[in-house]
Amino acid sequence: MIKEEIINTTTSLCPECLQQIPAEIYIDPVTNWVMMRKNCKDHGNFKDKLSINPDEYKWAQNFTDEIGSTENNTSKPIYVCDGIKSTKKGCPYDCGICENHQSAPCICLIDVTNRCNLACPICFANASAKGYVVEPSFDDIVKIMKYFRSMKPTPAPMLQFAGGEPTVREDLPELIKIGKELGFIEVMVSTNGVRMGKSLEYTRKIHEAGVDAIYLQFDATDDPETWKKVRGVNLWPLKKRVIENCRKVGQYGVMLVPTVAKGVNDHEIGNILEFAKNNADVISGVVFQPISLCGRISFEELMDLRFTTSDLKIAINKHTNGALTKFYPIATTAKLTKLLAWFDNKPEWSMLSHKDCGFATICIINEKGEWEPIENFFNVEGLIKWSNKIYNMVYNKEVPKPSNWIKGLDLSNLGSFSDKISSFVDNVTNIGYRQTMKAYFFAGLAKYVKNPQKILTSKTYQSFAKLVLNPSLESAGNFLHTRNLLISAMHFQDAYNFDLDRVKRCLVHYGVIDPEDPTKVREIPFCAMNTVHRADIEKKLALKDQEAEKPEVIQSKIENLLESIEK
Repeated sequence: MIKEEIINTTTSLCPECLQQIPAEIYIDPVTNWVMMRKNCKDHGNFKDKLSINPDEYKWAQNFTDEIGSTENNTSKPIYVCDGIKSTKKGCPYDCGICENHQSAPCICLIDVTNRCNLACPICFANASAKGYVVEPSFDDIVKIMKYFRSMKPTPAPMLQFAGGEPTVREDLPELIKIGKELGFIEVMVSTNGVRMGKSLEYTRKIHEAGVDAIYLQFDATDDPETWKKVRGVNLWPLKKRVIENCRKVGQYGVMLVPTVAKGVNDHEIGNILEFAKNNADVISGVVFQPISLCGRISFEELMDLRFTTSDLKIAINKHTNGALTKFYPIATTAKLTKLLAWFDNKPEWSMLSHKDCGFATICIINEKGEWEPIENFFNVEGLIKWSNKIYNMVYNKEVPKPSNWIKGLDLSNLGSFSDKISSFVDNVTNIGYRQTMKAYFFAGLAKYVKNPQKILTSKTYQSFAKLVLNPSLESAGNFLHTRNLLISAMHFQDAYNFDLDRVKRCLVHYGVIDPEDPTKVREIPFCAMNTVHRADIEKKLALKDQEAEKPEVIQSKIENLLESIEK
């Protein structure tokens, strides 16, 4: 019989009163699942499921600790809640952000409105569900962006506009332009795609404004009933139109974002992946988001609805014939990201999230159009170890010991491509520290590449060769532009599975104007915002002179639009 095993202890919240309570993460001896359990003195016991695969769960914990980055990258807080330390209540109630936070934000997330042109049954943000409108002014949004770009030592590198539905704002293209001017290296828009599907000209407008990535709500394919359950109407014709319009204007970098609920749309996972593969000239990946749960539900209902990252991995492999060998915690690429930025002489930043927050891999679409694991091409763990070693050397200003490691490269299996590599070696020999470390990085990668002789026939190998010959964040991004798809998962927390250690390492921070002092910006980790802070902040920021549009009015408008698209 399986013995109960305590994996970790942490602090969570009571789902009823949202007060801090201690929690244990353990392996249940009956189900062999990784579970969280906690007790509130006023509201009793609570349990939730974190993973159905304890071995992989424990591997992720150790993998991140052993070969991931643990280097401190904290941006010191500019503002503490209320500005008076004596009023603090503790994590996660004082987000401002407070000095307890351990990871610098990578994404500045701004809800530019809570208005929406859909009335989705599962949405927690839209105005029609709440009865009031929250919409920061243009100047306030610029203020928030400047706040995140002023952070020390590392400004937030990425910007994401969300809502509500951000495209209902007429000034969104101008906000995108300003984001790029302020130095955000990637500007993203999270959208349901209604306006982009309706108008080719609007799609072109935000493309020309400089948007780098479209995070497109995408919960199903051609199953009308699933769409109606999740979004109220069948959006399939409109979603296809969005992809067509992006293709016409040259907008690469569409990420499909399915919100996955067990028993509702998890059967659509394979179809979504297939659609991404068939449109990989426009789509660069899929970001699965297992649904967060709110409201009071029983343990039985929780188990019926809870869809974990481990459930997702099984569903993906069922469709791709096992193409997802490992789901790597995002933090394992932290030093690689910093190294690529250093190689390119750009500000260094890294994704030091908690090991349970986000997972990702790259699934290869081979020359036959079949799914393949990236591990068929590379020793991924070896690549990460080598990248970490090189970054540690750079960080400590170490120089490789003199040897024949450059001239001793075996290029015999690479055919005519070896001429380019030989030229690269000649150019970096004896030229500066940065170029020397590039060459040393390149020299060590050879042992982690499987079947390098395929470099003449495989686009995957060719794009990887371009990455190592010119290592930078841009060339890493281009690696996904060769029919390699980023497959990732971000399981946002709710009050049932809330883990304070995760919140302290959050990388996605909301920027909001402080309701108590409009001259200040508050910075709030994603899961703390949605679980603890959102309701109070939005009520205080609600516009007094605007009423939310009625759900039935929104529903009628979208039905008329979809009818016109189908015609």
